[in-house]
Amino acid sequence: MKANSFIRQLMAAFSFLTIFFPGSARKAYPGGSPAYFPLVGFFLGLLLWACAYALEGIFYPAITALLLLSILTIVTRGLPLGGLAGLLDGLSRGRNEREIGRIMRGGQRGTSAVIGIVLATLAKYLLISQLIEDGALPSLLFFPTLGRWSMVCLAWFFPVAQEKIFAPMPASRDVWWAAAVTLLCAILTQGLAGLGLVALAWVFAYGLGRYCVRRIGGITSQVMEAGVELVEILALVAVVALL
Repeated sequence: MKANSFIRQLMAAFSFLTIFFPGSARKAYPGGSPAYFPLVGFFLGLLLWACAYALEGIFYPAITALLLLSILTIVTRGLPLGGLAGLLDGLSRGRNEREIGRIMRGGQRGTSAVIGIVLATLAKYLLISQLIEDGALPSLLFFPTLGRWSMVCLAWFFPVAQEKIFAPMPASRDVWWAAAVTLLCAILTQGLAGLGLVALAWVFAYGLGRYCVRRIGGITSQVMEAGVELVEILALVAVVALL
């Protein structure tokens, strides 16, 4: 029974974050599935690592990085980039909570969104290329895990604005499980320095949450997706700086 519950919740997490297991949890997410978000991130990193390992010696690091970034974007349905675009657009064009929320949910994006997508994509491309060039392939496991952990942090510490993201919201045991998976991945891939990187990501996610509560009134799915993108970039910058 517990094994079935684990598989069901893990499939729900995959359905929410990736193209895998479509329809498993589109309307009602089993309680506890956010606990497995970092585990989904770890599997995404494992996919990137396997692809990078298979392409090693075939393409230049720059080309491999482009392929890996394309794979990550396709597998995640571009949700983190879409969330970042919506958040930047809403904050730059909206004057109050209601207007910001309406713009974020809208389909048309402005200049801020386009610039944000371009800069985020370029930053991740250059940083992933540097990781490959330096042979730091295990770090490919780390940044997707840390990015999905930030979603759990935002959902746990801050109120939801205008929409219901999970049903039900994460429980304390979900947060601890997500933190355990993230810390284990951090230590295995980055050593003791990984603990500092996790703490840095938490501080950043908490600051983002506080800012969004002040401007929007709470956390939305776009904020959480934007948090994934920004924390991934932060993690990549920190890892490259420590190489």
